[in-house]
Amino acid sequence: MNLKLVKDKYFNYSMLRWSLVGITTTAIDYLLFILLYGITHSVYISNFLSATVATTLNYLSHYKWTFKSQEKYSKSGMKYLLNLIFWWIISTSIINFLVASGIDPRIAKLAPVIVIVPINYFVLNHLIFKGKFIKN
Repeated sequence: MNLKLVKDKYFNYSMLRWSLVGITTTAIDYLLFILLYGITHSVYISNFLSATVATTLNYLSHYKWTFKSQEKYSKSGMKYLLNLIFWWIISTSIINFLVASGIDPRIAKLAPVIVIVPINYFVLNHLIFKGKFIKN
């Protein structure tokens, strides 16, 4: 496969926007989780509340800015919600397992990112927002 075609198709402005939104909302999610875990000492409550705030910002940013989606909110929103629930279950399970194993919650919260991030760009772009790898 031609390297230029791969670069043009996959490494463009939508990926840069996706990265910026992802880094920002991951930081919000992480900081809220740490704050809430310090108060509640519950992985489930802390991860649910932090993920809800971060995901709302993430969805709106991706819908309007990253993928410039033409999907109706009701359609993309429902798919996004199902995606959120799936990844929240995976994320919370990983965090809870690590915390129960004695890992500091501040470290455990970062572990799911390694699993989720590489897959989620393609899920969002192809299944949720049906992006066209926008170049501008």
